[in-house]
Amino acid sequence: MKNAIIKFLGIDKIQEENQKLTALLHDAKKHIERLSRSVNDLEQTDWNEIARDNIDYNDIASSIDMYDLVEYIDNSDIAGHIDTEDVARSLDLSDIVEYIDYNQLQDQMTDAIDMDILAQTVSEKIADRDGMHQLISEEIENQGVGNSVSTDAVQSMIDTSIEQFADSLEVMVSAKLNYEK
Repeated sequence: MKNAIIKFLGIDKIQEENQKLTALLHDAKKHIERLSRSVNDLEQTDWNEIARDNIDYNDIASSIDMYDLVEYIDNSDIAGHIDTEDVARSLDLSDIVEYIDYNQLQDQMTDAIDMDILAQTVSEKIADRDGMHQLISEEIENQGVGNSVSTDAVQSMIDTSIEQFADSLEVMVSAKLNYEK
């Protein structure tokens, strides 16, 4: 009779659903416990070590598009972080010398020192010598010091200066010509 009343009221279906819900709740608790352990394991994992052991940097580098990357690089930011003393210590001058094109360097030096302009400048300086001599002589006469400094002494100082300039110019031209050989 009890079973007939339970069936008539539909309590049997409620009990079946309750059993199903209890089983689902029990399964859910198991899943929650497993998820909790998994989350705990993930939190405890050293991802840097895994990355270090499992990532091939050559593969990553080969898949980087350098042209796209260059768009995002600011050279002034990079330059601010470069220690020039460290770079200088790591340079081998013999390696650098191998890449110098001496013919090109000579051509650039020849272009930088135009002998025609140099000769014209020297001739102008020599021409100005007579004008300097005249100005100094007049200044000495105007100051009334005529007896203490002779115009010959002034001329000698001017000649000495011009000779020194000519000697240094001769050394420069000689060095340039010897370098071209």
